[in-house]
Amino acid sequence: MTGDHNPVDDGQAHTLAAVLSVLMRRFKLEPGLLASSAYADLHANDAGLLSVLTEADDWTVRTLAQTLGAADSTVSSALDRLEARRLVARARLERDRRVMGVRLTDEGISLVARLREAQLGNSRALLARLTSVDRDQLLRLLALIAQGD
Repeated sequence: MTGDHNPVDDGQAHTLAAVLSVLMRRFKLEPGLLASSAYADLHANDAGLLSVLTEADDWTVRTLAQTLGAADSTVSSALDRLEARRLVARARLERDRRVMGVRLTDEGISLVARLREAQLGNSRALLARLTSVDRDQLLRLLALIAQGD
């Protein structure tokens, strides 16, 4: 059933927004809550960019921007920050020397592993409040929402 056939009222939308805000804080993804976490010193967008870079691909600023749905300039700024911290490296691609490729450094790979472990810990803590049946239902519904159009 699509959204066209199943209208959502404003109360439901406000509730979802509020719940997502709490979940974002729990996952320590809001800039003010990064201190003393695996996300310390990262800009809010950097954790997502680091995660995408773990996927096998010949990443460029353009392909990263398309994958993240962000402007090239936003991705470039994030890469500048991450490169300054030695978490990513840029180099000319062998297949096209005009294009700069992007990859995680060993330090970046290590940080992504810590980030994922923190996310798993947060996920376990949140899911532990639910019964097994409720967890399965929640995950099924979230996967349905994440599919998009």
